[in-house]
Amino acid sequence: MPRLLCVCLLAAGVLPGAAETPEPGKAYFGRNRYVEYIAGDLPFVLSAPHGGREKPEELPDRAKGTFAFDTNTQELARAIDEAFVARTGHHPHVVICRIHRRKVDCNREIVEGAAGHPLAEQAWKDFQGFIRTAQQAVVARHGKGFYVDLHGHGHADARLELGYAHDRDEFALPDAELARPEFIKKGTLQFFALQDPAGYPALLRGPRSLGGLLEQAGFPATPSPAKPVPGSPYFNGGYNVRTHTAPGTGFAGLQIESHSKGVRDTEASRRRFAAALVEQLAAYLDAQMGIRLPTKPAAK
Repeated sequence: MPRLLCVCLLAAGVLPGAAETPEPGKAYFGRNRYVEYIAGDLPFVLSAPHGGREKPEELPDRAKGTFAFDTNTQELARAIDEAFVARTGHHPHVVICRIHRRKVDCNREIVEGAAGHPLAEQAWKDFQGFIRTAQQAVVARHGKGFYVDLHGHGHADARLELGYAHDRDEFALPDAELARPEFIKKGTLQFFALQDPAGYPALLRGPRSLGGLLEQAGFPATPSPAKPVPGSPYFNGGYNVRTHTAPGTGFAGLQIESHSKGVRDTEASRRRFAAALVEQLAAYLDAQMGIRLPTKPAAK
């Protein structure tokens, strides 16, 4: 049975009421089960802030902000978890907001995201607290980790939009500009990218970038060799990825904005994309961060 936890102290990385370390693969919940945390043991944290469907009456609708629902991103996050287990035999850490974005936006700062309502603020704190707890567990066990904040877009250009906290027009800058440490420090890969500034342009849009690897796996992406400069509109990374890859977290990461068809529209699409993402992440993390994911032993 999933375990219900009060997470009011999660900002400090504490799981009140749980004397033991959270068990990988077990689901833990914040207040009223509005936020779900699937504990993991891999150096990877995945969050899905806008895939919740529930609209509890105790939470008023937010009057201002963006309310778009990222269809099937909650389900895609669960498929990615399953793909990690299938490949490695281990779970990533997964944090899911189960309530609708109209009630709380867990990818905005708390004032906009919770609109001043104390119960919405608690849900927001549960979501952010679970991410921090997961990251602290990763750093304690592995020393470093990678974070992905998962979203969905409805733009006309059906490709994955990878957000590194750089504006779209900045990807058109000469390599010498992209390789400046001051520029790298604006992005979400700085944890390891600063070790090789000259390689940063290729890390963003070259063949061995995550966009390049995903394209090779059959999923068009930007920035990438095929489309090094994203089109407009383009989501370049919001509150979560900027916050949880900041200096001192021990994490690098990015925001993935996924189109629907062939990625999250059907269960088969989600499973296919999840398997490809995990396979390409394994290659990427090994090459770029020295993180080698385990391989699940073959069944006897």
